[in-house]
Amino acid sequence: MATVETKSTESTNHPEKQLSTHHIPDHEGEVHFTPPLYRQRYQFALDIIQNDPSLYSLLDIGCGTCQLLTIGKYRNPHIQLAAAIDIVRYQLDEACFRLKPLPVEYISFRRETPLHMYILHGDATKVCNCFYNFDVVTLIEVIEHLYINDLENLITHVFGYIRPRLVIVSTPNADFNVLFSTMPCGQFRHMDHKFEFTRQQFCLWAQQIAVNYNYLVEFSGVGEAPPSERHRDVGACTQIAIFYQQEMNPQSSLTSNELFQRLSYCKQHEVVSLIDYPYGIKKTTEIHEQIRYILEMYRLVAQDKARHGDDNHDTFPLTINCQTLLHHPRLVDSKLTLEELKQIIGSIGYKLLDHDRIILAEDLQTHPHEDDHEHEHCSTNHSNDFVKNTRHNSQNEESWD
Repeated sequence: MATVETKSTESTNHPEKQLSTHHIPDHEGEVHFTPPLYRQRYQFALDIIQNDPSLYSLLDIGCGTCQLLTIGKYRNPHIQLAAAIDIVRYQLDEACFRLKPLPVEYISFRRETPLHMYILHGDATKVCNCFYNFDVVTLIEVIEHLYINDLENLITHVFGYIRPRLVIVSTPNADFNVLFSTMPCGQFRHMDHKFEFTRQQFCLWAQQIAVNYNYLVEFSGVGEAPPSERHRDVGACTQIAIFYQQEMNPQSSLTSNELFQRLSYCKQHEVVSLIDYPYGIKKTTEIHEQIRYILEMYRLVAQDKARHGDDNHDTFPLTINCQTLLHHPRLVDSKLTLEELKQIIGSIGYKLLDHDRIILAEDLQTHPHEDDHEHEHCSTNHSNDFVKNTRHNSQNEESWD
């Protein structure tokens, strides 16, 4: 019989848990967390994955709008193949928008290793050979949305067929629900939940899986209860099980080419998007061009605000302080002195006022590079791409954070 290891993961091993704070507003009687609970769940999973640099591939089942991969796409460089699958099609369109690299990322790389990402529409409760040999499977707030038969099929698929080395499962802790003054969806936190495990039920459920499929299991959670005598025994708001495969047989990592071939013959899953992230050693750009680019970006933002009378940018000339420029993330490592910066500012055609302020534009129609049409066009395009790709996206998270 397989050995079952049951223990709690201490918060000292997971810095994200130490950031968890909470309060109970008297006028609402609801519990809130900082950072939000959904982010704590994702950060916890990413921290677990970071602990093993030999992990290569990640499958996120029930991905929703792909917030896990959005947060993690520039973390854990050892993860070079990622797939996300969900049965709700419209959420995947937003996921593709979240995950698309920005144009600037093809100039200044944010990854030093490749990352091939597949966004899939399909039902993960049905057994499929496409996902065999993925190293990691995550089920973040998924199991409680399934009827018992579908849940059993999902467990068979994940633990019996995919056989990942690591599985991370999070789900609401029903014991914690006594802290909520109202339950608008009845006995559960969300209208689509089919059940919510108590800590004892979750422990027994996870231990049985570990025995049946030869895994070790650890238990942890995020979203601590308020530090009072009354609430000290309710546990964390979200409970988490981490499964480790006991079989030590070495297996080759699943590659993107192999997954692509499997999916090309698969009739169960639709490939919504395939994203290859730009990667490489970060390029270095001459300091003069870096400063020119930064000032152009500041100018575009300042002129836009001036047009709308925002942020006190309704008078001209539009300026920026030299110290602000020296502390810009692109320049901070260059260790420029103030005098060196002033010399460069003059050499690229910008003017300085008293108190070390740089003139970005003297009115809405002019700026220091009025006749540099090619550069103006390039910068404007970059700015538009940036605005489009950083617009605020509404989150369809459950309202128990």
